[in-house]
Amino acid sequence: MPALPPLYALQAFLAAADCGSFTGAATRLNLTQGAVSRQVQLLEEYYGCPLFVRVARGLTLTAEGQQLLAPVRQALETLAQASTRVRRGAADVLRVQFPPTMAVRWFLPRLPALQAALPGTEIRVATHWTDAPDFSNTDADVIIAHGKGGWPQLVEVPLMRERLVPLCAPQLAAGLREPADLAGATLLHATARHHEWLTWLRGAGVPDLQGAREQLFDTVDMCVQSAERGLGVAIADAALFTDLIASGKVVKPFDIEVDSGNGYFLTYPPQRREQRGIRLFEEWLVSALRG
Repeated sequence: MPALPPLYALQAFLAAADCGSFTGAATRLNLTQGAVSRQVQLLEEYYGCPLFVRVARGLTLTAEGQQLLAPVRQALETLAQASTRVRRGAADVLRVQFPPTMAVRWFLPRLPALQAALPGTEIRVATHWTDAPDFSNTDADVIIAHGKGGWPQLVEVPLMRERLVPLCAPQLAAGLREPADLAGATLLHATARHHEWLTWLRGAGVPDLQGAREQLFDTVDMCVQSAERGLGVAIADAALFTDLIASGKVVKPFDIEVDSGNGYFLTYPPQRREQRGIRLFEEWLVSALRG
């Protein structure tokens, strides 16, 4: 890219052209007349030609100055508009990406509390399941990621460990006295690898469960909703379904919670560390999850 003239010199040129004098330009830019004159002189040296002719009433543009005026005005106006949008967006909008189930079951009921904690900030929520947060193809300011952590070149704030527990409708739980009884149930999965159920069964001492039927869904939330309707037994982190459990619509047939080895992390690029909205969101999120 070719070298560009100094921004201050372009601003001085435009102000002098609009005002027809260095004195008027100095008043507009809150500079001295000498400072404006020097900036215009720098620009004339850059282009190798005079841009103004001094006349009795002040200044008039040369042919070269006339040729430069419209592009400079357009470029500075475009830059000013973009800067305003960026400043407004950085100050007033926070884009947050959550895993789908966490967004629906945990975050949305608490969104009013976040809005109260960040008055004047528009919270934009997107959902996407990821165990490898990638800011190169999203406009999210922060991503809540699920996994073991250790992602390079990102700030990661541990939020909570994932502890798995079966959940089902009360009438179905009545027939489940011990984990081995799950062999006669339908196990509801949110992943094709079934690793959540396999992790819990190993932790519960029944790694070789045989005979259970299986049903695959797209999200953990769909699994638990299906469990609520008596379609089978879901496996989930109970911390995301406290309201549903408290209502009695689903119950834990066994009081065996197994750490999955994963957790939830707030992640964002380190260069965003000082953004006020992100800092306040981090404080609120950590307090809400640990409180």
